[in-house]
Amino acid sequence: MFKSKTILSQMQSIISGYDFKNVVSEHNGDKGIKMFSTKNLLSVMLYVHMASKQSLRDIVDSLQSKDSLWYHLGLKSLSRNNLSHSLKNRPNEIFEKTFYALLTRLQNERSLTKDKRFKFKMPVRSIDSTTISLCLSLFDWAEFRKKKGGIKLHVMYNNKDQIPEVVNFSNARKHDITVADTFPIVENSIYVFDKGYIHFGFLEKINKNKAFFVTRTKSNTRYRIIERHPKTRNEIKADWTVSFSSYKSKDYPEQLRIVKYYDEETGKTYEFMTNNFTLSARTIADIYKSRWDIELFFKWIKQNLRIKTFIGTSENAVKIQIWTAMIAYLLTEYIRFKSKTSFTILKTFRILSENVLSQVEIDQLLNKKSPPIGKQMNLGDFQLGFSF
Repeated sequence: MFKSKTILSQMQSIISGYDFKNVVSEHNGDKGIKMFSTKNLLSVMLYVHMASKQSLRDIVDSLQSKDSLWYHLGLKSLSRNNLSHSLKNRPNEIFEKTFYALLTRLQNERSLTKDKRFKFKMPVRSIDSTTISLCLSLFDWAEFRKKKGGIKLHVMYNNKDQIPEVVNFSNARKHDITVADTFPIVENSIYVFDKGYIHFGFLEKINKNKAFFVTRTKSNTRYRIIERHPKTRNEIKADWTVSFSSYKSKDYPEQLRIVKYYDEETGKTYEFMTNNFTLSARTIADIYKSRWDIELFFKWIKQNLRIKTFIGTSENAVKIQIWTAMIAYLLTEYIRFKSKTSFTILKTFRILSENVLSQVEIDQLLNKKSPPIGKQMNLGDFQLGFSF
């Protein structure tokens, strides 16, 4: 299927060339460009993430030593100047739209298959953010604190499919709820988030869209107990129907459910709040526990993709690097799904990374117990840190 192509070329070929060309044209991405196209920029940035490259010099020196593979990567010219200029000036929206087009393709193809592995009957989506620290003297547009810069990555994560469904950026100072309130709400889904997202208007938005939320209560949450339900398990310390009693509660006039759960591992009792009255109290606790999936996702991308150090300093360059990291993640998950491998996304990524410039078919690489190393070009000191 991908005979004689490098792993990197095979990954990029998953992205519709026709659609990508249209998006580039829509944003004038290649206007006046003769040598280093937006498609070339995408190739190089995917290489950055897969081969863990740290700087402009590192990227250019590495690829220039492999000019025999330029044909497979679609490269005609490469220098630090044209790469730096491209990161600063090519619209990052091109890569944002490419991410969402790839996401739609993956979701559509997954919808045609039956997956019984997910433990919950309803879709669960986690909402959270992570801050990426930046040096204020280099990234002066990203002022966060007096001597520190930062950009915040906001994500809505599909717990079943293990992919980010919505990605947004903001200044690190911006409150999470401001961005989360713009996220789409899907009927009959469960949204799980920590107590930093508790805002009566946001809770009411979820409720009005016939969806559900599970979160933890704040220490100053005031409510009135309306009904006490039977405790069916020892670890459930309370299961109540309540209503808010604070003056702000007019923004959420509906009744709510409080579940108190004792966790043997931590020795602590946690108090959860939800608008779902049909699921068991233990299931409510388990759904909140599943919020850890998005924390693992953030840890994964920070450890394995290049989103902690940046090769360009402009806001546009940083966004391109993050969007291409998200594209690399989706491509890895798409390959894992299509190959029907039993490997985790972490192991799949590791195999692809170690062979990123090998000329071997992906299916051959993933569907053997001991994946072969193809005709590997020298990757120098390429290493990956894989630990959770």
